[in-house]
Amino acid sequence: MNRTLAVARIHLMDHATVFVLPWAVLASALVINLIVWALLPEAAANGTGGLASLYCFSWAMISVLISRGFPFQLGLGVTRRDFLRGTFLFLGAFAVSSAVILLGLNLLERATGGFGLGGRFFRVPWLTDVPDWQLLAIYALPMVFFVGLGLAFAAVWSRYRATGVVALLIGLGFALVVPIAVIAWSDSWPSVGTWFADLVPLTAVALLAGIGALGGAGAWLALRRAPV
Repeated sequence: MNRTLAVARIHLMDHATVFVLPWAVLASALVINLIVWALLPEAAANGTGGLASLYCFSWAMISVLISRGFPFQLGLGVTRRDFLRGTFLFLGAFAVSSAVILLGLNLLERATGGFGLGGRFFRVPWLTDVPDWQLLAIYALPMVFFVGLGLAFAAVWSRYRATGVVALLIGLGFALVVPIAVIAWSDSWPSVGTWFADLVPLTAVALLAGIGALGGAGAWLALRRAPV
């Protein structure tokens, strides 16, 4: 357990990557949206995709942490098992803490009437139109999806390099194309559309988190035999 915590602490030592850059990217997106809302008030109530910048950067963040941290920490005598456990602990804490901050910003945006401009940056239409007790999960579970996939790509790179990443991308492409082809062939688009229309936000983000968990499991398998 001590080694697991040590791995998580070493991840946290990269202050710029973990603490500064994700929120700097999000703050930049917010400032841009505030300027747009001030110039075009009618655009304020339509929502924005700016919040996705934090999640997308988190994908890049975990890729950097793994590609740099994996050989470094194993060189310090950390086992692969402890590295993976510590990384999962770090990612779980990152997802939850990010969700807590986003929940606070959601409440602030709501209390100030969209920062005085009627905007919706942290209150994503449909996705956050849920009871307050669900908001923490609404923000945290998509983070599990993004960091899980980022971890999977980083692990594949660490073990198989570019060949593995290309193969993974091709595999994901087939995983998307084949179901679409089957749905089109069976003329099931109306049923699929109804299923998506009936989804509630919490179920949708839970499904995303499940995909992220699969990515984490794949990373576990890849890094167990990755060369240093």
